[in-house]
Amino acid sequence: MKCHLCGQEHQSIPLQAGQKARCRRCNTLLAIGPRVGRDAPFCFALTGLILAVPAVLLPFVSASELGDQRVSDLLTGVGALWDGDMRALAFLVLLCGAFLPVVLLVLLVTVYAPAGLGRRRASAATLTRIARILGSWAYPEVQVLAVLVGVVKLGSLVDLKLGPGFWSYCGMTVCLLLAQHGFEYVAPPAAAGAPHPAGGQTA
Repeated sequence: MKCHLCGQEHQSIPLQAGQKARCRRCNTLLAIGPRVGRDAPFCFALTGLILAVPAVLLPFVSASELGDQRVSDLLTGVGALWDGDMRALAFLVLLCGAFLPVVLLVLLVTVYAPAGLGRRRASAATLTRIARILGSWAYPEVQVLAVLVGVVKLGSLVDLKLGPGFWSYCGMTVCLLLAQHGFEYVAPPAAAGAPHPAGGQTA
């Protein structure tokens, strides 16, 4: 395990629930023992990946006025921005709100699936770095807030209804946040008899 702040390397060990491991050089928090089970991040990531399918395919928001109804999905806003000559913004919305969250979920499932099945994880350090980079750009929660703000602002003008795609997207977002938290702070299991981290553990 390498400290993401100063680069100091440590030998990881399994932690009990609530125990903390800190860097011996800069005292940065490296890991916290999971309170809901070591495989919880894998379950959250897999659940989020499953919810991503209906989030993309099912109706997101429907608007109706004077008998005229329009139904939009997750990518409708991207198409509208693109057609309105705001292509850079459309690309960012597609990238940060749809593409990268799904890619990050796939990556987290890949990282945690071997651990969940009792097999050794390969290239954990490389996958960790990639996941941290993607996590800095994947912001599905911003899209959730944008939709809610739009519903509040436009609710007095047209009849807006949130569809099953939106609620699936909300579930995907929550699962992604929980999986990211576990990915950042849960130490990987080490081999039997491995020494404690140089920084030690604190309850």
